[in-house]
Amino acid sequence: MQHDEFFAALKAGKIENCYLFEGEEEFTKRSALKQLRAKVVDADFAAMNESALRDPAPDELIAAAETLPFMADKRMLLIWESALLTGSKPKNYDEENAVKRLTEYFENLPDTTCMVFYVDGKADGRKKFYNLLKKKAVIVQFSQLDETQLNKWIAKQLQLGGRKITAADCQMLWFTVGKDLNLLSGEIEKLIAYTDGKDTVSEADILEICSQSREYKVFDLSAALLDGDGKKAFVLTDDILRNGETRLYLLSLLGSQCRRLYYAAALRKSGAGDGEMASKLGIPPFALRNTLRQAGKYTLSQLRDMCTWCIDTEFQVKNGELSEEGSLEQVMLRILALQKENKKS
Repeated sequence: MQHDEFFAALKAGKIENCYLFEGEEEFTKRSALKQLRAKVVDADFAAMNESALRDPAPDELIAAAETLPFMADKRMLLIWESALLTGSKPKNYDEENAVKRLTEYFENLPDTTCMVFYVDGKADGRKKFYNLLKKKAVIVQFSQLDETQLNKWIAKQLQLGGRKITAADCQMLWFTVGKDLNLLSGEIEKLIAYTDGKDTVSEADILEICSQSREYKVFDLSAALLDGDGKKAFVLTDDILRNGETRLYLLSLLGSQCRRLYYAAALRKSGAGDGEMASKLGIPPFALRNTLRQAGKYTLSQLRDMCTWCIDTEFQVKNGELSEEGSLEQVMLRILALQKENKKS
C-alpha cells in the first residue's frame, strides 16, 4: 500500500490490526503515525492505551499486544527498529526462535491492539519476519514524492500559510532546497514569515531566504563554470570545499552535469521536445532551459571530451595515479580554456 492509500483508508475510518511503516520519506511517515495515533488513542486515556517498544523480544511484544485497552476499543503498540526487520542483530533474543514464536502468535492477532512496526528507511525484505508481515499485516510504503506530488504538497503547505505559488516556483523551491520534506517544511515556514504582507511567493523570495542544498550549490558551480565565469566558479568551489565536501565528490557531480549537457544536446539534435528532454534528464523545465543554453556553447565532440576528462581524472585519483589536490581545478581550467577557444572561433 502506498502512503496516499493509507491516508484515504484512515480518513474512511478503516484501521488495521498491524502495520509496517517503511520508506525514505520520514516526514510523511511521521505524519501518518501521528494521524493513526489520533484515531486510535483517546487523549484522555493515552497513558494507559499506548506502548512504545524498541526491538522487543517476542514475549515482551506479545504481552504488550495482549494488554486490554482501558475505556476504549483499541490500544496502540508502536515497535521501533525491530532487528527482525533491519540489518542489526537482536541483543536479547534469538532471531530464528523469535520468528517462529511470532508466526504462531500472528495467526490470531487481537482486535483490541493496533500494532505498528516503524522502520527508519527501508526494511530488509530478505528477513523471514518481513515475509510474515507481507501476509499478516499491511505494509505502507513511504516513498519520496515525485515532482508532481512535491508541487502539490508545497502549494498546499503555502496555502495553509495564506500564500500562493506558481508551479514553476514550486519546482524552483525543491530544486534549490532538496526533496526532503523535513527540510522543505522548515524553508516554507521561513518563506511564509519572510513574505509577510504578500500573498504570493516568488522565485526572488526563494533565492533570497531559502537555504541551498549541496546539490544546488554544485549545480550553481557547474553553471558558472560551463558559462565561462571562472572567477565565480572557483569562489564557489573554495566555499564548498571549506564546508567539508571533497574534490572527488565535486568532480563526480561535475561529470554528471557534463553528461547531462551531452545528452541534452544529443536529444535536441534528434528532435526531442522539451517535455521529453526534461523527463529523460530528470530535471525541471527551468533547469532544462539553462542546460540547453550551456550545451549550445559546445559541440557534441567537446561535450564528450569534457565527460571523458571528468571520468578519467576521477579514475586516476582513485587509483593513486594522480593527487586529489588540484585534480578538480585541473579539469575546471581545461573547460574554461575550451570556452575561450570557442569564443575566438
